Amino acid sequence: MSERAILGTVSLIVWALMLVVTVKYVLVIMRAGNRGEGGLLALTGLVLRSTSSPGRRYFWIMAAGMVGGALFYGDGAITPAISVLSAVEGLKMATPLFEPYIVPISLVLLIGLFLVQRRGTAAIGAPLDR
Repeated sequence: MSERAILGTVSLIVWALMLVVTVKYVLVIMRAGNRGEGGLLALTGLVLRSTSSPGRRYFWIMAAGMVGGALFYGDGAITPAISVLSAVEGLKMATPLFEPYIVPISLVLLIGLFLVQRRGTAAIGAPLDR
């Protein structure tokens, strides 16, 4: 096989996967709603309502929803930590003097971020009254 044929095949597979995932996400998941809620937990609730009484299928749907929820909450906790830590590590590139202070600065920023976050994005993004 030539290099062009291999690249064409790989490209076809990647684009097919991207289109299938995108179309499914936009057409199915984005339209799923549970009394104004969306996302994985709402979709799990909708599917469980349409499933018969607790049985083997109900168990597996519930397990998939719980795993998805755990991944969602884990991602919500680890992503800010990685982002802040990588941003603060940039200080080390500016000057090596900051190297011992990277973790403490990151901790202070993360604690501040999570303290302010509980107020909600509407309160944080509200315009200041002059």
